[in-house]
This record gives sequence, C-alpha cells and structure tokens, in this order.
Amino acid sequence: MPPYMRISIASVAAIAVQPAFFFARIAPDYFASSTPVYGLGLLLAAVVIVASAAVLLLGIPTFLLLRKYERVNRTTLAIAGICLGMMPTALGWPRNLGGYSSAQNWHGKYVYTYINGVPTSYAWLNYVEDVLYFGAHGLIGALVFYVVWRHLERSAEVDSGDVFSREIFK
Repeated sequence: MPPYMRISIASVAAIAVQPAFFFARIAPDYFASSTPVYGLGLLLAAVVIVASAAVLLLGIPTFLLLRKYERVNRTTLAIAGICLGMMPTALGWPRNLGGYSSAQNWHGKYVYTYINGVPTSYAWLNYVEDVLYFGAHGLIGALVFYVVWRHLERSAEVDSGDVFSREIFK
C-alpha cells in the first residue's frame, strides 16, 4: 500500500472518531435534558466538516513535516494534535464589544457573559473550556491517526520483509 494511501486511511479514521467523541462529551447533558434536543444530526455533521478541514489543512501538513524530520511518534503527534485543535479557537478570545450584553446557561447556572460590552469572568471561563475541548478533539484525532497509520505502516513493513531485516541489524 503506498504511503499516501496509509495517510488517507488514517486521516479518515481521525475524522470519523470526532462525532463519537463529541457525542460522548455532550451525552450527560443530552440524556439529562427533559426537553427534546433538535438539530443533533446537523451538529454532528458540522463536527465532521470542521474535523475534515482541520485534518486536511493543518493535520496532514504537520504530519508530513514531522515525518520529513523523522519525528513521528505518539508524543509528537499528541502535542501537535492538542496545539492544532486549540489554535483556531484560542485566537477568538473574549474582546470588548461596545454596548453588547449577553447571558447563557453555563453548567446549569444562568450567567452573564458580557455586560455592556465587557466580558465577565464567565466569558473567560467559557473561552478556556472551549479551547480545552477543541484541544481534546485534536488529541483524540491525532492519537487515532497515529494508531491507524502505525498499524498500516507495520503491515506494509511485514509485507515487504523489511521488518525482519531491521530486527536482525539492530
């Protein structure tokens, strides 16, 4: 199997795990809700679209760069996954929004996130929580990518007989 095929299959796996991880993350709220939750399918589709863009635009180029410098291992991919997952969200920190006020339900408590354009501590807590959630998505995607890619890589080595010559000359 050519290398681009192994990378493609690992990328699909990294994308496919995202809706399951997202649903596992929201499951307690979903099952605790007394009212029906509408639009869950659309939300899961959005997760797939965002994950696809992240893997294609950020993940694969990062993997290829790490592979070029022979730094591909689970630790470097985990760190890259966390950083790449957090990066787009981290750039959108709460700013002063002149005259804007808003509130939301935050973990069962109705709180103000902006008062007259100034972000409250809850806006910052919500921001940090979102950044961590996206980092977790990046971590899960990177680790799934690594496990699938490594499995396919080892299968290719066994098929070519290369793994045996490596073991002999270690």
